[in-house]
This record gives sequence, structure tokens and C-alpha cells, in this order.
Amino acid sequence: MSKTFVAVLVCLINHVILGSLTADDVGKQPGSPFQKHRIGTSSVQVELREASDSAIFAVSGLPSLDRLKKLPPEDLQKSMMIRVHQPGSANILPALLGTYSLTETELRFTSRFPLSPSVKYRVELAPRLIEGHHDPQAVLFSANPKKRVPAATVSAVYPSADVLPENLLKFYIHFSAPMSRGEAYQRIHLILDGKVVESPFLELGEELWDSDQMRFTLFVHPGRIKRGLKPREDSGTPMTEGKEYALSIDADWMGADLQPLSTSFVKKFRVVRADSRQPDLEKWKIVAPKSNSNQPVTLTFDEPLDHAMLVRVVKIKDASQSEMSGKISVTENETVWSFEPMEPWKPGSYRIWVAATLEDLVGNNLLRPFETVEQESKVIENKAQEVSMEFVVR
Repeated sequence: MSKTFVAVLVCLINHVILGSLTADDVGKQPGSPFQKHRIGTSSVQVELREASDSAIFAVSGLPSLDRLKKLPPEDLQKSMMIRVHQPGSANILPALLGTYSLTETELRFTSRFPLSPSVKYRVELAPRLIEGHHDPQAVLFSANPKKRVPAATVSAVYPSADVLPENLLKFYIHFSAPMSRGEAYQRIHLILDGKVVESPFLELGEELWDSDQMRFTLFVHPGRIKRGLKPREDSGTPMTEGKEYALSIDADWMGADLQPLSTSFVKKFRVVRADSRQPDLEKWKIVAPKSNSNQPVTLTFDEPLDHAMLVRVVKIKDASQSEMSGKISVTENETVWSFEPMEPWKPGSYRIWVAATLEDLVGNNLLRPFETVEQESKVIENKAQEVSMEFVVR
């Protein structure tokens, strides 16, 4: 048997095998690079295309894409929703995060994060997409196996100090990888003497995540902090001066890849008296760098300030009022801010600009204290929305 004949025979066999697969058959084969499902007897097909850092769910064969192009974004999102499939569960999980788009032939959803091979994904299509169907249609996909990556960890918690004021307003919890939504308040606990403190946090329906889902903002319940409010009168403050607490984070918290955290996390701290003072600009100190160097300029505060805001609302401008590019660092328990420029410093005058809304750990900012009376706020409203401090590079 000649080599040419064998090669032709192999091609013919492959053609017959592949040609015998329907769209549904391909969709049911885990690991197939082209997973497709046809909706009933219609021309509509749903295809999963996976990449290393995301996935695309594409719907083709739709009767009229022009009609979809006229829909507002929120209605377009309701046309196709992708969720983790949990058979038998009474809870409806939130839809996956991602972006919707329309091409000349397809409606697409691009996930923000890669899919997990350990779960199934349910693609729900609204009746408006498929002619002759009056009920939502759904198909399931299994993601392709991937190289297992390390589970997420809690990488930092701010405030970083182990001594915190009684009226602390919030924590920032940072993770090493994107996390899932919908279970934060089940996984975080405030512990006193081995027991869970009841309802210490403000539980919001829309959890407060950054765009990468790697930083979660956790508010201590303001109604139990401010004096004169009913929650505080009924239940007292969540934390009491002189006592030692722990912020505990469960290892069962799922990452965006649907792996639990690699380990639990505990931050222990001691509580001191409430802070009612605003940050005092007069006590801030600047250490200027030397010219023709990339040394950082440092700004030291009179008290710890809000970590996330320090990264976002403090900036450097040169004499021409151009904002400089560089690396920001926040250290010494959020009492020192530093800026390292991308280009060496040139001799001359510079200014550090700070938004007046910059807060300390309890919500006091440069405009007003967290707890203020109406008469005070009317006067304070007239203050500048931004303040600046000069330093000279020699």
C-alpha cells in the first residue's frame, strides 16, 4: 500500500468522522476547540471560543441583528446571560462579568475572566432572539481543561496598623487574583473574644469591588458609628476602646476561577479611642529629592490616611502645571506617601496637589469632620476642593 494512498485514506476517514458530527455533538464534547449548540430546529447556534485569559460566547444565525442594534445596552445584556450552572440550587447566581458586542453576523459576550474547567456554564437566550419560541432557551457548556493555577490569597488588608480607632469607617481587602461576587458578607467576620460580633458591617446589595475584582471595600456600619443614630443607640458601636478584635476571612470564599482561597486570613488589632480630628495640613512634612536623580519625594502625614484615596487623589505637578508620571508608594501604616518619577528630577519648583476629600481612617477629610453639625458644614463648603504644597528640587 503506497504512502500516498494511506494519506488519502486518512483524510477521507477524518472527513467522514468530522462530517458526521452535528453542532450538538460538537457542543457535547469536553475539550473540543469548537463547542457549539444549535437551539432546537432553528438556525440559531451558540458557540464557545476560549482564550487563555477570557472566553467568547457567540450567537449566530439570528433572524435580525438590526433589531438588536437598536436596543439600549441594558436590554442587549438581557438578551443573553451567562451564569454558572448549579442544578438543584434555589439560588440564582449573578451573571458573569464581561462585555457585549454585535458584529455583522453575531451577538457576542466576552467574559472578563477565564472560565473554570470544574464547572458548567448556562447560556440563557431571551425569546426575542429566536423566532417561534416564547420561553427563554438555555444551553450548557463545559470549559476546556486548563493548567491549574494557584488559588487566590488575601494579599493585604488596609488599614495595615494593628492599632485602630473605635470609629474606624472601612477596611480594604486586597486579593492576589480576581474574586467571585455575591458571598463577601458571608465570608468576613469581626471576632471579639472568640465570638462573632453581630452585624458590624454595612451589607450592600451591590458589593464594592474595583474593576479587576481584586480589592473589596468593607464599610463598618455608619449607623453604629455616628452618635445619635438609632442603630448605635440600639446595638452600640461595633468596636469598643480597649478591646482586641480580629477581622477573619474564610478560606471557603471562591475566586473568579471558582477555586476557594488557598487559606483563611486573620488580621488582629487593638481598638483605641475614637478619632474626631481632621487631618492637619500644617503638620504634614515634605522631603524633597535631589535634582538629576530618581529619588522619591515623600510626604509624611500627622495620622494614617485612607490607603485607596492616597493612591488616587494625590499627584505631582511641575512649574508648568503638567502632571508628572511615576510610581506611587504608601508605607508606614499609611502615614507616608512617596512618588518616584519616571524621568530624573529637573531643578525647579513643584507642587503636591491633594483633593480636599482625602480622608483619614474614620472619614474625616480636609473639608469637614465625619461627624459635623449643619452650621459647621455651611461654612466649610466654601473651602477649596484641592490644596497644594510646594517643594523645590535643587
